[in-house]
Amino acid sequence: MRINESGFTLLELLIVLAIVGLVMIVAVPSITNTFRFSVQSSAREIATLIKDSSNSAQVTGKIHRIVYDLKNEQYWVESTSDDTLMQSEESRAWAEDHAHDFKKKDTEEEEKKKNGGFHQESSLTKKKRTLPIGVKFKDVVTEQQRAPITEGLAYTHIFPQGITELTLVHLTDTGTNEVSLIVSNLLGRCSVEGHYIEPAEVFKK
Repeated sequence: MRINESGFTLLELLIVLAIVGLVMIVAVPSITNTFRFSVQSSAREIATLIKDSSNSAQVTGKIHRIVYDLKNEQYWVESTSDDTLMQSEESRAWAEDHAHDFKKKDTEEEEKKKNGGFHQESSLTKKKRTLPIGVKFKDVVTEQQRAPITEGLAYTHIFPQGITELTLVHLTDTGTNEVSLIVSNLLGRCSVEGHYIEPAEVFKK
């Protein structure tokens, strides 16, 4: 009685390895291109949101700001009807030192004051937007904070007069793809560059 032998021959193994190699050659560039597209599309989505926020600020007369959450890789829009200005480090420190001198009437008002009068602008972002998997904020540089912000929260302020805080946002992915989003001072205009731009090129003064 003849017993059937099972298993792969050397030739079959070589063929399988060749197929796997071809698949990797095709797949790796595709994955890289997908990440590159994700980084660029994310920057464009933020740019569109900034433009919409600029239009909203001019129509409603409210100060808007884009919030970048570098820890959770999220972003959203906040607004305030108060005459809120961008506070300096000194004014923020004073407010914190004297916070115990003021009585808070209710939790909602307390949270509003802690946030500088700003609240999430639901007409533009009903919920916080999260960057795609593999995409993250590398850093954010603003007129108020020239040193790159790499953790916590960063902001782009937008005023009803059409003036926007000059901002440089760097996005990156798990590979080597990097994108620079430049927010100009006028009317929320943005440009997306497919490489890393040094802050000195944007903030010339």
